[in-house]
Amino acid sequence: MSSTIINRTQNGQVFRCSKCKAIHIEYKNLNFNFTDRQFSEFAEYINSLDGEKWEEINQNSQFKRKIIIPTGNQIFRVLLSNEELNELKKLFFIKEKPFEKYKLINFNFKTVLN
Repeated sequence: MSSTIINRTQNGQVFRCSKCKAIHIEYKNLNFNFTDRQFSEFAEYINSLDGEKWEEINQNSQFKRKIIIPTGNQIFRVLLSNEELNELKKLFFIKEKPFEKYKLINFNFKTVLN
């Protein structure tokens, strides 16, 4: 099965599978599989996050990483530091294909305050 690398950072990559046409994101030990539209919505959500603000809001949280991203599943959330969030933003910045053409539609990503 072949794939096309869309973007890469030190800890991750975004690629499109030629067989299933999905966009796959690998970041550290996380994996996301999206349609073009879902990827656009998720990337827009991630890019809209102010990491410093959320680290300050959650500074008293017991979690080491203070930026908390819900996944739609009550028992699983993604935790990031501001540095990790910035790397993820770089990973999602794709020059070749503007994903801005999609509008947000009820992707239900809400930031969780601890």
